[in-house]
Amino acid sequence: MIRSFFKKNYLIIIFGLISIVGLYFISLYSYLLYHNFIELFSIIIAFALFIIAWNSKKFLDNNYLLFVGIAYFFVALLDLFHTLAYKGMSIFTSFTGSNLATQLWISARYLESISLLLALFFITRRLNYKLQFISYLIVTSLILLSIFYWKIFPVSYIEGSGLTSFKIISEYIISFILVAAIFFLYLYRKEFNITVFMLIIASLVVTILSELSFTLYVDVYGFFSQLGHFFKLLSFFLIYKAIIETGFSQPFDLLFFKLKQSERDLKESEEKFRSLYFYMNEGVCLHEMIYDKTKKPVDYRIIDVNNAFESILGFKRDKVIGKKASEIYETDIAPCLGVYAQVVDSGRPTTFESYFPPMKKHFLISVFSPSKGRFATVFSDITERKKVEKEIESLSRFPSENPNPVMRINNKNLIIYSNKPAKKILEKLGSGKRSKFLKFLRDSVTSGKKDKITEPKTAEIKIGESIYGFTITPVKDFEYFNIYGKDITDRKKTEKLNYKIRKEKTLNEERNKLARELHDTVTQTLFSANLIAEVIPKLWKKDPEAVIERLEEVRQLNNVALMEMRTLLYELRPSILEDEDLRDLLQELVKSLSARSKILIEVKIIGAYKFPVKIELGCYRIAQEALNNIIKHSCATKASLVLEVLPGKLYMDITDNGRGFKNEKIASTNLGLTIMRERAKLMGASISIESAPGKGTRIKVIYNKKNKQ
Repeated sequence: MIRSFFKKNYLIIIFGLISIVGLYFISLYSYLLYHNFIELFSIIIAFALFIIAWNSKKFLDNNYLLFVGIAYFFVALLDLFHTLAYKGMSIFTSFTGSNLATQLWISARYLESISLLLALFFITRRLNYKLQFISYLIVTSLILLSIFYWKIFPVSYIEGSGLTSFKIISEYIISFILVAAIFFLYLYRKEFNITVFMLIIASLVVTILSELSFTLYVDVYGFFSQLGHFFKLLSFFLIYKAIIETGFSQPFDLLFFKLKQSERDLKESEEKFRSLYFYMNEGVCLHEMIYDKTKKPVDYRIIDVNNAFESILGFKRDKVIGKKASEIYETDIAPCLGVYAQVVDSGRPTTFESYFPPMKKHFLISVFSPSKGRFATVFSDITERKKVEKEIESLSRFPSENPNPVMRINNKNLIIYSNKPAKKILEKLGSGKRSKFLKFLRDSVTSGKKDKITEPKTAEIKIGESIYGFTITPVKDFEYFNIYGKDITDRKKTEKLNYKIRKEKTLNEERNKLARELHDTVTQTLFSANLIAEVIPKLWKKDPEAVIERLEEVRQLNNVALMEMRTLLYELRPSILEDEDLRDLLQELVKSLSARSKILIEVKIIGAYKFPVKIELGCYRIAQEALNNIIKHSCATKASLVLEVLPGKLYMDITDNGRGFKNEKIASTNLGLTIMRERAKLMGASISIESAPGKGTRIKVIYNKKNKQ
């Protein structure tokens, strides 16, 4: 870039260097001549700028140039007076010293810097150039009058002392104004040709250096004065390059930059539109309406289509352009002809949905008329969307078409929705029971706590002669509950009947078992006692001592028979258990069985808590069945029964060291194990049976009142 700049401007650079050297030698010969050369150059540049701006005011689309041109005309006037008043010119003889020239200089710089700042505010605003010209004429006249006639302008230079504080401070103020002008010019950089912008910025920077140089000199012919004038020369040269040379060599770029920029933007916009047109997802088609002799629309012709048209409809672009719609779509009447004709006639755009049977597709179509007799359509395939909408519509009818009750309530127990079956239930309840019913359903999920929403729950409620099962599902994000009900009356009746049948079956099995027990235990015991009793009279004469032993055996057999009869009585009449303690019953059961079997059975009972008769009877019978099985089948030498009773909970653990068995072979067929499982199920307890050959058997029964509820 730097090499390109030097290549294009090498002649100017060489001329500039020669000019600098020439001006330096001129300053050595005559500083006044050096000063006049520089000032006259800047005055000529300023006047040229004014001429270009003034004569181009009708064409300028950026008022910055016009404002600066008018301002520089008056800056040039002040600079001209400054040149004529410079020390050594001897034109204004009534003024002595360098103060007059310094006053004219500082006033010209104030006018220049303020004008460069104000000009930026007219880049995008309207400028009344006549008002500006008159205003500057008045301001310039007042400045000259304050210096030449009224002599009230502040002193800027004192002979022998040099610059006054006013002059030095003013130079800094002017520099600050120029810095502000650079800042705002940067903000509006897009309004300028890049070359013009950079040259104006450079000119302002050099002007600041010039002003700073003029704060340092003491003698108007001194080095810093010479340096300041050199910087001024350079700043005006840059203005010349930015505006005057560009105005002659590239007037279009200077005067109509904004127009050219707008053309570029328009071209870019056109390219973007063309790219959008061809690559957008929606199909676009431009049509021309066809009329008959009576001016009635009868068809339309396709003029242009985009790429999406091909992908959506399946027609190649070159196969449809120039053809009639009725030919392309193979229909007697062109699709949507009436709607399109109305848009063309009225000029009002519209959007509608249409189903096209030949393609079995739904379309969303937007149509507008860009010019007379023509219309454009923008369309998209919404077939999938319509399918989804239809499915959603079908799903939305599900609650109302559902034969079961469906409701939705909010967290304040207010009904948001209810279908017909649900409304019938609510009518049956009446207004009084309805609120309790809804509160019960809501509390089933929230556990009675307003903010504690848990997982879906189920509840069964009897309403009239029917029983309903409800599933309550909380919807957390929307703070409402969906309730799905079902009439389960028939199911509950079936369950009740099955329960009754199962209970009768269990009772029959129990009766058969009791009959076997009565035959195998009590009958055998009494038979044994009877045989001994028949022998006693014969032994009485032979061996009275043996008779005493036999009587003791009869007594023990009678006690065993009595215990077994009592056990059978408990099973036949469980109401007797209401007056008995489960602890005592189990201990008597173990005592009786131990006496009969000679197996050591340990009993350990922890805690004391009264359960319903149904629960205690179930535990007793499970224990009885388990211990009887141990005695009959286990070949065990030792067994144990552990019962732990807690409030609302009951644990029973029965073990033996017998031969055990394989669960999978015996558990499903053994009558005793089946009875124990049925008993546990009836009392609402869980039972587990663990056994393995050679490792004994363990039976665990757990009853939890909370789980049962």
